[in-house]
Amino acid sequence: MDKLKACADAFNKLLNVKYRCIIGRKGKTKEFILAFSPYEFHHLCGLIKLADVPALRGSRERVFKDILSGKITYGIISQSSSFDQISDRLECLSRLEDFMDSNTIVFNYDKRNSKSSRIEARYLLQNDIDDVCVYFFIGNRKNGEDLIGISFFPKGSVDYTVAQQRWALLYKEKVFQDARGVVVQHDRLGK
Repeated sequence: MDKLKACADAFNKLLNVKYRCIIGRKGKTKEFILAFSPYEFHHLCGLIKLADVPALRGSRERVFKDILSGKITYGIISQSSSFDQISDRLECLSRLEDFMDSNTIVFNYDKRNSKSSRIEARYLLQNDIDDVCVYFFIGNRKNGEDLIGISFFPKGSVDYTVAQQRWALLYKEKVFQDARGVVVQHDRLGK
């Protein structure tokens, strides 16, 4: 199967899922809900970096649909002169559900503490995928309460967790928007 389509298919499964998390630090707790939409896929897999691929221009939702239908393929995007900047993201992003289903490490994210970053996010999730450390930045959706994916990539030479507050994951549930209901994945609160 085409690697790009496999990645989009895996992400498409998450469009019907939300993750509700409660984190804690020094007696304080915070709660957030993470949701997914076709719009974020474009940025999370780094397609924004492939400006020399005409098929990727236009509506992000249309691009996502074109990937799912096979109109835009791995072969097409791999022709970009910038493809090497995103190829490792695709491998990891196809495993985003596994990443989220494990008990990730959560950091409150303050970009002022990361001088090399321009990422605007509220939280940084860190986990390993096939022994590769991966970062998933999440933040506010415009006009919505749920958080969304902001950026997703394997750790490179920069450690984005330095000088960030680490929080403990206390509770996490996977909420299916269809009839499958709710699955509690982690519970240190005894709910």
